[in-house]
Amino acid sequence: MPQYRYKARDRSGIPLTGVVQAEDPKAVSLSLRELGYQVILVEEFGGLAATLHRLQQRLQPHRPQEVVFFTRQLAMMVRSGLPLMEAVNGIAIQTRSIPFRKALILVVEDLKGGMSFSEALARHPRFFSNFFVSMIRAGEAAGIIDEILERLASVSEEELELRGRIQSALAYPCLLVFMSLSIITFLLVAVLPKFVGIFEEAGAKLPLPTAILLAISRFLSRLWFLVPVAAVGGFFLLRKYARTPMGLYRLHGWQLKVPILGPLIQKTILARFCRIMGALLKSGIQAVPALTITQEIVGNQVVRQALIHIREAVVGGANLADPFRVAQVFPPTLCQMISAGERTGSLDEILLHLSDFYDSEVDRDLRTLTSTLEPILLLTMGLFVGFIALSVLLPIFQLVRVFRR
Repeated sequence: MPQYRYKARDRSGIPLTGVVQAEDPKAVSLSLRELGYQVILVEEFGGLAATLHRLQQRLQPHRPQEVVFFTRQLAMMVRSGLPLMEAVNGIAIQTRSIPFRKALILVVEDLKGGMSFSEALARHPRFFSNFFVSMIRAGEAAGIIDEILERLASVSEEELELRGRIQSALAYPCLLVFMSLSIITFLLVAVLPKFVGIFEEAGAKLPLPTAILLAISRFLSRLWFLVPVAAVGGFFLLRKYARTPMGLYRLHGWQLKVPILGPLIQKTILARFCRIMGALLKSGIQAVPALTITQEIVGNQVVRQALIHIREAVVGGANLADPFRVAQVFPPTLCQMISAGERTGSLDEILLHLSDFYDSEVDRDLRTLTSTLEPILLLTMGLFVGFIALSVLLPIFQLVRVFRR
């Protein structure tokens, strides 16, 4: 089906441009007019320009904030009594991201064609996850789409906030590591060889630390290209290994066992699991389909396999708490809380409270991690720089002794 590029204006006079697939230009114009747009231009879009446009769309990053803003704004508009199709169309007009705007326009067209909202969203998995679609489907069945949208917006905002806190906490240590490596490389490549040349001309015997650093310096100066080649090669080998089911499972298992970082990763996964599982149960989704959805978006293969076994056990007639204890992936506190939630019929509320608890635990661990890493990195950098300085000063002391004699 050919592609057509269009230029139009919305009801407020805001100019819009985009690329759509259609049978002919008349179909494009008719579709735009049905959406309330004033058509300015419709032309066939192909050749190099179309290729560059597709490449640009693929490279353009997707920001999760766009979906959160869409969800929050849509909930407010639906709650105020605005029809769903008109609300989605109004948000699409204001959306700056071209791929996301195009997805919302297609959602509006699907709604106009008689498709349900959840089915229309499911056709765009890049923007709307299985969890998002399942929540919307539950809201449609219960007739509480506005409440579901509010809950989705809250859950998504908490997810983004947690991710932002982790990134902010790790930004300074990563910057410190980069600066340390840059300074040490500069000293080895640019500074040390000049001093070593002077020592060799004077006939001084190089001490062992200086000889070791000289070998490293010569390697970096002459064969520096092997470092990025090895790094890129190692990255691709690791990526290829991670694409195998067993490789990904072992890597994710190793993540959970890494000292210091392992408990932090585990608590982050648990916060995500409790938040999503609790939101699904609170929306009226039963435990088995909720586990099916959660296992696909939990983000760790070890936890995913455990959730698969738990779901199979629940399907076989077991209660929810016992398979969690057998899995040996979840902490005893979580298993006890799930057991209490089953007995009292408040499992959804307990899981949402647990998500808040694990969020606070992640914050505490992040503060501990950053306060521990910073002095360790500074001390390590100081030792390296001190070792380099010592390697330079030792031959100087030997030269001074020779000149005194």
